[in-house]
Amino acid sequence: GEGPNAEVLKQREIEEREERKKKRKRAAGLSSMKKIFENKEKLEEVEELEEEKKRLVRMAKKAKLEETKHKKQDVKSFNYNSFDVQHMRSKSSIVMCSGDWRDQTHSLIESWDWETFEKEIPNENVVPKVTTLPTPVKITPHHCDAEIYEIDRNISEVSIPLESVPCVNPLKPIKTRPSEAVLSAVKEITKERLSETSDVTEKLLQSDKIDMLPTMDILPEIVKNIKKGKREKLAKISGLTLDINKAKTFIPGQVLNTPQGPVFVPGQTVETPEGPIFVPGLSVNTPAGPGLIPGHIVTNENTNEPFFLAGQVLPTANGEEFVCGQTLKNKDESHRL
Repeated sequence: GEGPNAEVLKQREIEEREERKKKRKRAAGLSSMKKIFENKEKLEEVEELEEEKKRLVRMAKKAKLEETKHKKQDVKSFNYNSFDVQHMRSKSSIVMCSGDWRDQTHSLIESWDWETFEKEIPNENVVPKVTTLPTPVKITPHHCDAEIYEIDRNISEVSIPLESVPCVNPLKPIKTRPSEAVLSAVKEITKERLSETSDVTEKLLQSDKIDMLPTMDILPEIVKNIKKGKREKLAKISGLTLDINKAKTFIPGQVLNTPQGPVFVPGQTVETPEGPIFVPGLSVNTPAGPGLIPGHIVTNENTNEPFFLAGQVLPTANGEEFVCGQTLKNKDESHRL
């Protein structure tokens, strides 16, 4: 009943002191961690503010650049032989398709007072010179038989269209078509050579070379410099390599022998129910994935410069012919030319 002795009390005091020391150390450790997190949060806030400032500056620069682009494009006049893609993408092409429209604009009258307007009109008696109304001209209508083209589903699945841009510029149909020599040479490609341009996407993905395909933005440069390309095989795919904007670009295709000499025809081999066939066209890499734009690179008769003519060889009423057009996907996942 006398309680713990002096030694026990002393031992308890020592243990309590040690416990208090541990608590102080733990509190000090927690406060230092708290400071670290607070400093980190402050740094993140500062970085967010700086990033927001940079974003606003970029947006302002972009808006100013767009405004400058529209102003520059508005003073230009275009025809069917010289199209500017940047002008077609700009909003100005919808409003104005030619600089000549500026001369046709007139200011409104200064005064809207009808009495003043009547006083300014001279009192003149006008005698009409026309005494008879014109008779309508009889024109014989020309009936055109519409033709529905059937396109191969396998080709449609790998095909993609060109970029859609608004345009109200004057257009004139291009009469240039791929030469019969090239079309015949495409049909005569052997099965061994067809394998060199088959499964392009899979082969490039396996070898991690898919980024070497051209994008939509550089297609004009590809077409313009196609003759400067170097024949090369990439991932067991035959084609050409071009240096565009200091970057190596690969264009799959076949070199065909024609009476005029060897000609490089870009394209891919597509498996169809009738067997593998070579589909001429440009292979491009898009954000939605790689695809093929069927068509031929031909020479403009007026400018003597190469340009890409989208289309395919399809069975028509007159036999197999090259038909200009692009493959579009409908809402029901079907395709149409």
